[in-house]
Amino acid sequence: MINRLTFFLVAALAMAASAAAEKVDIEFAGDRPNGELRSVLQNALADESTPQTALEARRQGRRAAEAVRSALNSEGYYDPQIDLAVLGTDAPEARLRIDTGPRFALGRVKVSFVGTSPTEADQDLIRNGLPVRAGRPAIPADVIDAERWITNELRNAGYPYAEVDERRVIGDRDAETLSVTYETRTGPRVVFGETRFPNEKMKTKASYLDRLIPYEAGEVYDPAALSQFNTRLAETRMFKVARADLTNEPSGETEDGQEIRDVVVTLTERPQNSIGLGGKYSTSEGFGLNAELTRRNLTRRGDVLSADLTVAELEQSLEVIWRRPNEFGYGRGLVLSAGVKNETTDAYDRQAVFAGVGFEVVRSPEFTYSYGVQGEIAKEEDEYGERDLQIVSVYADARLDKTDSLLDPRSGWRANARVEPSYAFGDEVSPYVRSVGQISAYVPFDEDRKFVLAGRFKAGAVVGADVENLPVDTRFYSGGGGSVRGYAYQAIGPRADDGTPLGGSSVIEASIEGRYAVRPNIGVVAFLDAGAVSTSQFSDFSDARYGAGVGVRYTTPAGPIRLDLATPLNPTDFDDPVQIYISIGQAF
Repeated sequence: MINRLTFFLVAALAMAASAAAEKVDIEFAGDRPNGELRSVLQNALADESTPQTALEARRQGRRAAEAVRSALNSEGYYDPQIDLAVLGTDAPEARLRIDTGPRFALGRVKVSFVGTSPTEADQDLIRNGLPVRAGRPAIPADVIDAERWITNELRNAGYPYAEVDERRVIGDRDAETLSVTYETRTGPRVVFGETRFPNEKMKTKASYLDRLIPYEAGEVYDPAALSQFNTRLAETRMFKVARADLTNEPSGETEDGQEIRDVVVTLTERPQNSIGLGGKYSTSEGFGLNAELTRRNLTRRGDVLSADLTVAELEQSLEVIWRRPNEFGYGRGLVLSAGVKNETTDAYDRQAVFAGVGFEVVRSPEFTYSYGVQGEIAKEEDEYGERDLQIVSVYADARLDKTDSLLDPRSGWRANARVEPSYAFGDEVSPYVRSVGQISAYVPFDEDRKFVLAGRFKAGAVVGADVENLPVDTRFYSGGGGSVRGYAYQAIGPRADDGTPLGGSSVIEASIEGRYAVRPNIGVVAFLDAGAVSTSQFSDFSDARYGAGVGVRYTTPAGPIRLDLATPLNPTDFDDPVQIYISIGQAF
């Protein structure tokens, strides 16, 4: 009895849903429209419930007639005949009989200029490039888009105040045409004058800001150049407010009658000092704290001096980095660095002092590359013994980021690669080249980006020296919260008889993670990681270790706080059954 009742309820609901999805019936008279137009008209009709009375059916028919008329007009049919009839009495139904009539074409299309006219060359540019022309279908969207095109083209040609004052449209039913006139006011043609920066209470030197200007005084006004200048000012991250605009009044006139307008820059500087704090915890690495002190604009030339202090159970370090962006012109900067580090891990003990200098190029917000040289003095101890080393390295690094967010990406992809030839001498003499690259991608599965599938692939290799002759931090290790979760830090790869990690000459890792936002600031994840480390020059997944788990994310302005619980799927005798990781930021 219950099953039968359930069947009838489901059937009733299905019938009700079907009824709610009905559309007003239409038929065509005259020339039948093509399939594309028929689809447009069908899509224009709203879903309607089954009418109970003739009056209700007529109301539905009138709504449908208006929707059809609007849809036909949008496709260039301006004189349709639409007849409404209500059929039946017990089950009334609205029906439309549609004669689309002719599709109107564009007649005369004219651009007239009010007030000061642009140069003959610019007038020809507008008239010859106009995207609407006589004889083409008179589509309203195309006519409106052409108005925006005229304005944009004139502004790009140096007329910053160009506007279409009026768009006059005249229809001719007998000729089946629409004629359009765009009355356009161009205003003066403008060239860039002086760029004026605020003088009061400004720490940043104007000579540095001059490097950000992408145009020269005397050049014809270009909105793209002014927009680029605003972007460059914002990218310095030194200002709360940064805006560059043309002055309201001209500062002069060129010999050929063009207005000269200066660019006035409004700036409000940020505080010079800031402090950042962070922390992490994992069952294998223990607790770790990080503090960063940043001093902006130390020399008043947009530079950034930062000191990064790490105090953790496995590592203590202090690194000072001095970035001098735009030192050699816009997008070409200098990076100076120095630091000390002490590491005490299961694989090795190491103390080092290092310094380096690099050249950094920002080609766009998405693409940067750098190269430089670094020197290091190190003392280390591992299963192969103790050694004192002096290491000189050169490097080249490139990064491409097509994601929508630096801290919590939900779409796009990013990739980075680094090649580092080095020469180590001291107790060991060995030249080698270390290369590593990684790519990650993020695919949303709904418009709100609540569910995101993220993937990562990493590969690296060292050539030129055997593992035992490599500095310990040059070798590859895998395992931990940033690589293969479920395993302890450095746990994947070759080991000594007592279980001490030895590191390898190559590494390969892959991860896949499903991320779902339960609430705007709370998310859950499920993940599968894999990694392999080998003493040969190339790793593969034949002896890989796999880990899987779940996690929780809590979104903050500084990035998501991450809690992951993971287990090894094919553990060795040295691996614990569960690992816990807590840190700030996504795993990748």
